[in-house]
Amino acid sequence: MRHMAWRLIIVVALTGGACATVAAAQTVALDRLMRVKLEHSQQILGAIVTSNWAELQRHSEELQRVAQDPAWAALTTPEYVRHTGVFLRASEDLVDAAKRRDGEAAPLAYVSLTMSCVQCHRYIARRRLAQGPAVR
Repeated sequence: MRHMAWRLIIVVALTGGACATVAAAQTVALDRLMRVKLEHSQQILGAIVTSNWAELQRHSEELQRVAQDPAWAALTTPEYVRHTGVFLRASEDLVDAAKRRDGEAAPLAYVSLTMSCVQCHRYIARRRLAQGPAVR
């Protein structure tokens, strides 16, 4: 019986370690993805300021592709899905503004995009605080 208990402890420890490794890999992948998102967002601001419509469209479309990466789906809560929807609508608005060469709509879409990011990051931070450090 005692050997059985030790085996169970070992299995749980190994499984927990594997889960921690998967979570760490997801964290690394998500962090990388967020850095890519930030780079495109910065390029978008530059494109808006200089009225570089081709770059605005290219970087806005890249943001849409970033959101399709499996690492993006870190959470599946309704709130996270809602934030993703707002982000995707804003990036689509940026693509449309670039295609129309609309200097009025582009900065408004950029503000919406930026707010979607800030609000989602606040949501994630509150969720982490409420559920502890294991939540990513």
